[in-house]
Amino acid sequence: MFEANKKNTGKWLPVLHFHLPYVRHPESSKYLEEEWYFEAVTETYLPLLECFDDLENDGVDFNLTMSLTPTLLSMMNDDLLSERLKDYIAVRLKVLDEEAFRTEGDPEFHPVTLFYRKRYRNWYEKIKDNGGKYLIDGFLKHFRNGHLDIITSSATHAFLIAMVGEPEAIAAQIEVGIETHKNILGVIPKGIWLPECGYTEGFDGILNKYGLYYTFLDRHGIDFAKPNPINGCFSPIITPFNVVMFGRDPESSRQVWSSKEGYPGTPVYREFYRDVGFDLDLPHLTPLRHGSLKTFTGLKYYAITGQGNYKEAYRPSAAKRKAYEHGAQFVFHRELQTKYLKNYIDEPVVTSMYDAELFGHWWFEGPWWLEAVFRRISENSLVKSAKAIDIADETILKLNGLLKKYDDEKSYLKLVENININNAKNGVFIAQPATSSWGGGGYAEVWLNGKNDVIQPFLSDIASVLIDICKNGINRVKYPEVLNQGARELILAQSSDWPFMLTTGQAVSYAERRVKAHLVRAKRCILMAIGEEPMDKVWFDDISGKDNIFPKLDALSLYGKDIC
Repeated sequence: MFEANKKNTGKWLPVLHFHLPYVRHPESSKYLEEEWYFEAVTETYLPLLECFDDLENDGVDFNLTMSLTPTLLSMMNDDLLSERLKDYIAVRLKVLDEEAFRTEGDPEFHPVTLFYRKRYRNWYEKIKDNGGKYLIDGFLKHFRNGHLDIITSSATHAFLIAMVGEPEAIAAQIEVGIETHKNILGVIPKGIWLPECGYTEGFDGILNKYGLYYTFLDRHGIDFAKPNPINGCFSPIITPFNVVMFGRDPESSRQVWSSKEGYPGTPVYREFYRDVGFDLDLPHLTPLRHGSLKTFTGLKYYAITGQGNYKEAYRPSAAKRKAYEHGAQFVFHRELQTKYLKNYIDEPVVTSMYDAELFGHWWFEGPWWLEAVFRRISENSLVKSAKAIDIADETILKLNGLLKKYDDEKSYLKLVENININNAKNGVFIAQPATSSWGGGGYAEVWLNGKNDVIQPFLSDIASVLIDICKNGINRVKYPEVLNQGARELILAQSSDWPFMLTTGQAVSYAERRVKAHLVRAKRCILMAIGEEPMDKVWFDDISGKDNIFPKLDALSLYGKDIC
């Protein structure tokens, strides 16, 4: 029945962006910023994977597109971080045993303590043997079973718009991303998440060169495309280089991520900011801290309740029921939206794009909600979940058929006009997307502003030097492996996470340290590689052991290519 009705339905295209900056500090036995990864694993990645497992075990059809960035994949695949992930969970289990004893007989807080203990025991059993590789294997299983479309991103999630002066550096970021995807997952990616949805004209040509033929933009990147798409963001557009672009639907996105207008602010849901790391000062909580520094622990005992200071105890069962209600409501709204859109579009596509960490970390009930949405939408006859690769393949197939139909048309502009006017309702429209990003302002302001623009000249200068050496100075290179490390350090410095942190004021000192360290290391490695600075093997072995990501990187091959 589903296959018979599939052509007559609207499509809901959910996209989850899985990303973290590369944080790995072997020089310390315990490092605060590594907990970003451990929190994401225990609060987002494992709960979402469990959601997918439950859906598949129950025979529920679901379709989801997810990006796994190369930095995050590398951390999942890292043995040191896998051991530390197990320690992170084990420490919380020990604390929860103490907490269960402390709260025994307390009808308000003993149940939620037992809930967390059961939850962390479950996570420990899942990851105790393979650590982060358990996640890789789990996502791959659902990819092979046809439920997940796993796409890549640039190597370190670099904000590519800031690199338009060095197209070789843009290509290097994309090529390393693709190779990391292939090396860890064993899959050649066909789609890409452009970091921060940052796009400008010409990027589609680079994506096409690397076999990437679909990606995602914020709505205005589609709305202000040339010519203006008739269907707005509710059908993909095809760029002049045959890259299919999907535009974010703001309504379905806001309904989920907004704490004021959306579901996460519901009183019965868990309160993120009331954490035992700050609420309690007890000796058995000491292992959760970093010296005297109090931090979030992931153990939160209160519900949102209301806007004031008064908070009631969190009730997971009540929160899960509400998440299922909200899942049904969300599907109802997509049905209404699809009914309206079908007046103008044969098969409207509603693209809902979210950071994965919203589900479970920021909004604890998010994975329950997503599971409820997939269960309800699988039974719906008007709208069905879909994967980006399937829609992109269908769109390109339609375009190829139309190109044969209009084969006699000699003028490219006339060809585009004929296709767009006569086939937009069928979901085929050729256009050049507008320069855009997501985030505040929508035009790169978050990643290029007075709080972080000091980084860019240094990144550009080092990239230019590296490109010149790889193109024109190969004979000067005495130590290729040192040049490779210099490229590795540059790529790490290019991460969009550092300017983002400087803009938002989050972990500013850490972002500053990381950028400065990578820039200094990159410059020194390049100078040592060409003999302009003495080789320091002790120093080199130290930094290459710390920054060991992308082990197969070849700087001469990456940066020696002609892109334009």
